Amino acid sequence: MYRIAIHPDRVRVLDGSIQSFSDRWTELLERAGHEVRPVYWRTPGLIDTLRECDGFLTWFPPLPNPREYMKRLVLTLEQALPDLLVFPSWKSAWHFDDKIAQTILLEAAGLPMPRTHVFWHIDDARAFVASAQFPLVLKLASGFRSRNVALLRNAREAELWLRRFFAYGVSDLKLSPLRALRSKLRPSTQPSQLTFQKGVILLQEFVPDNAFDTRVIVIGHRAVALRRPNRPNDFRASGSGVMDPDPTKIDVDAVALAMRASRVLDMPSIAVDVLRREGKPVLTEVSYYYEGSSVLKSPGHWVERDGEITWVEERIRAEDALLEMFLARLP
Repeated sequence: MYRIAIHPDRVRVLDGSIQSFSDRWTELLERAGHEVRPVYWRTPGLIDTLRECDGFLTWFPPLPNPREYMKRLVLTLEQALPDLLVFPSWKSAWHFDDKIAQTILLEAAGLPMPRTHVFWHIDDARAFVASAQFPLVLKLASGFRSRNVALLRNAREAELWLRRFFAYGVSDLKLSPLRALRSKLRPSTQPSQLTFQKGVILLQEFVPDNAFDTRVIVIGHRAVALRRPNRPNDFRASGSGVMDPDPTKIDVDAVALAMRASRVLDMPSIAVDVLRREGKPVLTEVSYYYEGSSVLKSPGHWVERDGEITWVEERIRAEDALLEMFLARLP
């Protein structure tokens, strides 16, 4: 029997229900006779408690607190406590909710994505914008459910945002570029749920003719996929809450790309967003985090055997599949 530390999670998801991976993990572990130790990231003595455990499970959301601390904690534990099995691993967590880090990672890993440019100097960004084809997609490093993703329609809009990013910094793309430039907000006044970004900007090509994206979630050797239509009069799909799990509508090459990303990035649990560029699937985002209810929406799952991806008419529950995979890795 094992001693497993679990960090509690409890969030309201898009369909209005309360999600808690930790509650389900605790239930299953205790039912199997394992000892569960609840831990919390702000509790004194956390490291001492974890030293006494065989494993540590957490499912932290894309909010600055506790996201940034938990990313540091995962890295620390895997370096300093090698006998402690940690989920998510550092390879899954270090780039979580950081589109700049993901851009660098996907490029280095040779995984396909829309043409994406990260600029650390305003002159370099201006030189790019001068010859760029519009529209362009502007993204903050952090943000989920399409928050902090905007469309730049011309060079004037791009210049206004460049001046804002490099002169004052940005925490929210909801403002118009002119209002954002005039805003006197500073990092010390930003709401705690937002992340302030200054001195770097991410610009991505707009990929046309995509009325939906495909969200693929891989857990071990299994995957589920759902189509997400764009919001009305919008180019963004994420965050609408509308998902079509019909497997006959899924492009299997999107599932294959997600499984490839899982292997290449060494992320046995991964969620990817897929668009089509010139007829081929490309990744716009990767994350260890997703909503368990999305997985349950699918009437079955995809598996890859001998290079062939096939459909299995069997529903899976994310929490159970993750725990099964985790326990299989314990000595």
